[in-house]
Amino acid sequence: MGDFKKHLDIAKEKLDAVLSAYKKRQYTVVGDLATKVIEQLVEADASEEGKHFGDHISRHHFANQNYSKEVNTSMRKVWFAYGDLGYDGVNGKRTKMVMDNLKKVVKYFETKFGARLWQT
Repeated sequence: MGDFKKHLDIAKEKLDAVLSAYKKRQYTVVGDLATKVIEQLVEADASEEGKHFGDHISRHHFANQNYSKEVNTSMRKVWFAYGDLGYDGVNGKRTKMVMDNLKKVVKYFETKFGARLWQT
């Protein structure tokens, strides 16, 4: 699935679900889907170069090579919270940190792609 528009549409759909889940305090859903939003944004960007990743390691490597330290740090904070929010129960403080970092990542890609993604 190396189609930019398809990945971007999936990212938007998952982001809408994350925002909705956060408002409903469904923190495990936020943990699951925030990670997927970032994955789809990276895949959308990589698809512009004809690349597609089938694993997390390749996606992380691409991110490390193509994005600033600040963006990568925010991505990692979302990715590494996945286990805490998805498996170890709910934690509102941890979820807020995920949402704050997700917003930074999404805003970066909004600028890069020239598309509005974060709907509030």
